[in-house]
Parts: sequence; structure tokens; C-alpha cells
Amino acid sequence: MKSLSLLLAVALGLATAVSAGPAVIECWFVEDASGKGLAKRPGALLLRQGPGEPPPRPDLDPELYLSVHDPAGALQAAFRRYPRGAPAPHCEMSRFVPLPASAKWASGLTPAQNCPRALDGAWLMVSISSPVLSLSSLLRPQPEPQQEPVLITMATEPPKVSLMPATLARAAPGEAPPELLCLVSHFYPSGGLEVEWELRGGPGGRSQKAEGQRWLSALRHHSDGSVSLSGHLQPPPVTTEQHGARYACRIHHPSLPASGRSAEVTLEVAGLSGPSLEDSVGLFLSAFLLLGLFKALGWAAVYLSTCKDSKKKAE
Repeated sequence: MKSLSLLLAVALGLATAVSAGPAVIECWFVEDASGKGLAKRPGALLLRQGPGEPPPRPDLDPELYLSVHDPAGALQAAFRRYPRGAPAPHCEMSRFVPLPASAKWASGLTPAQNCPRALDGAWLMVSISSPVLSLSSLLRPQPEPQQEPVLITMATEPPKVSLMPATLARAAPGEAPPELLCLVSHFYPSGGLEVEWELRGGPGGRSQKAEGQRWLSALRHHSDGSVSLSGHLQPPPVTTEQHGARYACRIHHPSLPASGRSAEVTLEVAGLSGPSLEDSVGLFLSAFLLLGLFKALGWAAVYLSTCKDSKKKAE
């Protein structure tokens, strides 16, 4: 329901009998029907109400069910002495457009030398009449009060992190390792994501910000509303002191703890490492096959020798 402020009330002929007056005045809203004469729609002015919300009026357009706010009490005073049992007054309201003041005495009221800006906006002219009362009032609809802000809980989806290559990044001294790819997948919202690159366990055993050229890919959107992107790092040429160091991709996102989430890969400098597990397994298998081959050749030689001896004895 809209509220109305009473700015001017000119009352002509007030009754003397004491009464609280009507709480609601039924009105007709009169307007031009686009050149087809005048159209009327029912409305009502709520002069006073008890505690709580105004009584519902489903029969009225909500724009025409108006609660009157009368700080000066002029309109309330007019109806406070309305005779008890008197017929309900006739009420009509229509739109009113204030015109700029042209009187010389009004020129100094505002710096703009015209009517105050408070006269802008929508206005209603309300005329109320009955055998015992007649008055006209200018009423202005006031905007609805601002509602309390609604708390919104934002759904978040923490990102998953993986690094490619997954285990080892090999390079010879003076050469650059292969490009590192940090996959950050299926997170929401898309804002607030930060990708950092670290070099852990480098010269001196300390962790530091990784050097090299870095960039981010464009966002990739998924059907579930989440997004993914990839962070890229091209490390500079390595030195022998960096053997065994670890490149780490650390990400920060509103859905993660302050420490973020990371994935890392170990840097291997060629010529400075012993045989890897894969190499050891390969050597073992090669030795096992060679041993089996030697044994097979030995058995074959023994078999052939035995066959020759058997033939000689038979002769």
C-alpha cells in the first residue's frame, strides 16, 4: 500500500457533533479515458488503522488503496467531528499537475527562481463532500519504504588442481625445462581466482617466487555452471644447483582456505641424478632375460653334446 502526505486541506463547513469519524473513505478515481470521456475506478483512503498491517482489500487495485499520512492533522481534525450516523461522504480523486509559479513574491524562494523541486512527482487532487462537510486536499504518493536487505548465501565450488608434467620435469644445465601447465578445473564463482608459481627447495633450500613467462587461458564454461582455466609457466634455463627443486602451482579462491591449494612437480637436471626406478627395473629385466638366454644356450649345448655321444656309441 502506498502512503500519502497531506500538504493542503481547505475545509468548508465543519459539523459540531463529536465523533471519531470514518476510518476508511471510499473514493472514485476519475481519469481521462483517451478521448472517450471519463473513466472511474474504485479506490479508498485509509485515514487510520489499528496495529499491524492494513486490512486487505482484494476488491481494489493496490495502486488505489492509499494510507493517508497526515503529520499536521488537518484532515484528521476535519473528520474527528464528523456526526455519528451521518451518511458516508462522496469522494473523488484525480491526478493533479502543479504549474510553475509566476508570482513575483515566489521568485526568491529557491535558487532556481521557480517552484521548489518538492512539487515534482505525482500528485492527487481529492475532493470530499457530504451534507455536513466539504473539503479539497492535495495529496502526494510517497515511495514505499526500503525493505531490509536480504541475506544471500552464495554457493561455491572449490577448484581441482593438477600439474603437467605430473612427476618430473627434465632439462640439461643451461636449457629451459618444458612448459608447465596448471589445470584449475570446475570451480565457482569465476571471480576471485589467483594463480601463483613457486620454486621450492631451490639454491639455499628456500622457497621463492618462480621466474619465467606466465599467462592464463580463457575461461571454459561447463554445463553444471562451473568454469575451468589453465595457468602456464615457461621456466628459465636451469642450473645444476636447482636439481631436485620443485615447481609448484598454488591457487587461491573464495571457496578455499587462506593457504589455498597447490600441486608440484620435481625438477631433474640431466647428468646429476642416479638411475631412476624405471631405469633400475629396466636393467633388472634385461639382466634376467640375458641370464635366461645364457641358460638356454647352455642347455642346448649339453643336449647337442649328449646326442653326438649317443650316436657314436650306437655305431
